Amino acid sequence: MFGMDKKSKDMKNPEDALKEADKKLNKGFTGFAAKAFMGKENVDKMNQGLAMGQEAIEMQKAYQSPDPNGIPATAEVLSIQDTGQLVNFDPVVVLQLKVTPPIGVEFETTVKTIVSKVAIPRAGDTINIKYSPADPTKILIQ
Repeated sequence: MFGMDKKSKDMKNPEDALKEADKKLNKGFTGFAAKAFMGKENVDKMNQGLAMGQEAIEMQKAYQSPDPNGIPATAEVLSIQDTGQLVNFDPVVVLQLKVTPPIGVEFETTVKTIVSKVAIPRAGDTINIKYSPADPTKILIQ
């Protein structure tokens, strides 16, 4: 679709595929044709899907390569909300946490993260995490 060439068909990296799809959907003649034939509303929906895909890639990167300088702590799950998204069949959730660091003051934070479908935390659970001291919303559930 939209003049896919051999290079596009052989693309293995999902991030490259999203960039290429964005380029084809929003730039040049194919972007003009997409808006003309599909309508701006449908193109906007497709752009939302591309943004969700990019967000999932970023979450998966963060999940697979945690900050080695992260501070270990425990966190009480205050609330959990399902987003309806899946990454590798694991749900993406929004957690509201009360974090108790080993040194310092407790703090609350909200984080959107991937959780294992076999170990989904519930409100009231205490979980082990690592968080970035520079940005407490960057949390890895251990």
